[in-house]
Amino acid sequence: MGFTINNTAVVMTLHNRPEYTSAVLAALLQCEGIEDLPVYLMCEPVNQAVIDVAKEFAAERSKLGQPCQVNVYTEPAGCNINTAYALATGFSVCDRVIALEDDTVPGRDFILFCQWALDTYEDDKSVFSVSGYQRTAEDELHRTDEVIRENWFTPWGWATWRDRYEEVYTPWPSRDDQISWDTVLHRGKLGDRCEIRPIVARIQNIGAEGGLHVPNAKWHAQHHLNEHWIETVYEEPTEEFLEVSADTTNGLRANHPC
Repeated sequence: MGFTINNTAVVMTLHNRPEYTSAVLAALLQCEGIEDLPVYLMCEPVNQAVIDVAKEFAAERSKLGQPCQVNVYTEPAGCNINTAYALATGFSVCDRVIALEDDTVPGRDFILFCQWALDTYEDDKSVFSVSGYQRTAEDELHRTDEVIRENWFTPWGWATWRDRYEEVYTPWPSRDDQISWDTVLHRGKLGDRCEIRPIVARIQNIGAEGGLHVPNAKWHAQHHLNEHWIETVYEEPTEEFLEVSADTTNGLRANHPC
């Protein structure tokens, strides 16, 4: 299946968690602006239920006249390689890619946030990426139109540009049991560059079970789950944001590194 080249593509890696996959894709269908973007679902050949969910999502998109492609590998690739393939697929047709995993649920204005940030910071080479994830405090839930920058890389609901991707895509780690791809980016390739994140999270991490680097549900609830995020207070989509000093929030990733 070929798509007309669009400025931004959405890619998602899928493995063996059909319930999580269903939740993410159901939320993605509700995102403002998703109707304009091609979606690529990259499936490991290890769970037929996951593949079926992906194909159902693609069929629903097709009914709406919205492009979606499901790619199923012939052999298991692993998280690192699947992510590499997903990014390469997105950047083969677009200059900007938004990347999701099978446990990163997007809020309804997540795509709008990413598009705003990709537009706003495209020429700011001190910014490497955009991420919708944030540990939002309850007393900061009113700050729905504010963003910060931090010297960090967060892999849960993120986006970047072709030129930044081309700086880091090789060498890429292959073995999941040695090191994670996002650790390599954060510790080895990011340098002093930053990511842009909203004060109020646009991504919910639901991966309490079956994750490669999550030992148990209790640990996930303490380190990854957002008790407060945009869907806690959502009324209407935010299309314009204002960057504020990172000193004005307690939600820095340096304070919540897991």
